[in-house]
Amino acid sequence: MDTAPLLVATADPDALDDALRWCAAVGVTPEVASDAVAARRSWSAARAVLVAADLAGPLAGTAPPRREGVLLVDPGTAEGSVWRHAVALGAEAVLDARDEPVVLDRLGALLDGDGEAASLAVVGAVGGAGASTLATAVALEAARRGHRPVLVDADTRGAGVDLVLGAERVEGVRWSALGGADGHVGATRLSRLLPEHRGVAVLACPRDGAAVPADVAPDVLAAAARAYDVVVADVPRHLDGLGTAALQRCEGAVLVVPEDVRCVAAGRIALTRVRAHVPRVLLVTVRRPGGLGSGPVAEALRLPVVARLGHDRRLRGDVDHGRGPGRSRTLRRASGQVLDLLGLGTVA
Repeated sequence: MDTAPLLVATADPDALDDALRWCAAVGVTPEVASDAVAARRSWSAARAVLVAADLAGPLAGTAPPRREGVLLVDPGTAEGSVWRHAVALGAEAVLDARDEPVVLDRLGALLDGDGEAASLAVVGAVGGAGASTLATAVALEAARRGHRPVLVDADTRGAGVDLVLGAERVEGVRWSALGGADGHVGATRLSRLLPEHRGVAVLACPRDGAAVPADVAPDVLAAAARAYDVVVADVPRHLDGLGTAALQRCEGAVLVVPEDVRCVAAGRIALTRVRAHVPRVLLVTVRRPGGLGSGPVAEALRLPVVARLGHDRRLRGDVDHGRGPGRSRTLRRASGQVLDLLGLGTVA
């Protein structure tokens, strides 16, 4: 039997309205227990528990076992009994229901990693293969299909996927601004902070090449998986800490390989690195004048070909002038094939 990620314990209609609104904001469907007996029954199964002040005493009276992930929400009375019940329940915090941003951040922190986002990494066999452009195009196509995608830049040595998207001037934060003093970024907070352009949220690396702290990346990537329903990561072939952290959260990867011998050799190296973290790898080849063709490349790498990209004369100009790669028919077709394999059709 499936269990809800969040148990809400309250018999107060106003408290329940608040809780359901918060749950909608963080993207979860809760189990609601309107009495202490029902709450005690589901106490251990849920990932997190939100207890309203009206049921705190009765629930504490059932002596539930100690567990992590319990929050008690007070309507603002700050009565001494609320704090006693919080201690009895082992609550991590007593939150003021009137301070909604704090409540949302704490809920998001507890529930990070429970999202159902489809996550895909795009990796180039060599520099300039077009992986960043394809990753951006996949995110744009996902937005056209009605999904909520986030484009994650996992290449600290690159110029920034926001430039490819045409979003470098859109207000919002980059990786470098997410290592706050509290050490945690909730899904709701992340979705408020990131810039969005043409329906795609983007998390870009700083242009100074600064490393992303190792303890920040997993938390932010987990929040992204909850805040959005499609995560497309532009992952470098050298796989530093950020690239590895991004790859480890992906259910599939696309390797972009130009059709020549040198690139195929580099592709073998990249494939070995990628497969250490992601078992399902697909191939997109890039035509080269007098090149090998997609068939020999696929045979050499023993990968199924999703699409073959050709030269698009308008593409570089579109990117250079901030229009992004969305107008390229070849890229749209390839991106659609990638999304189809992930089961991400058009949202009705």
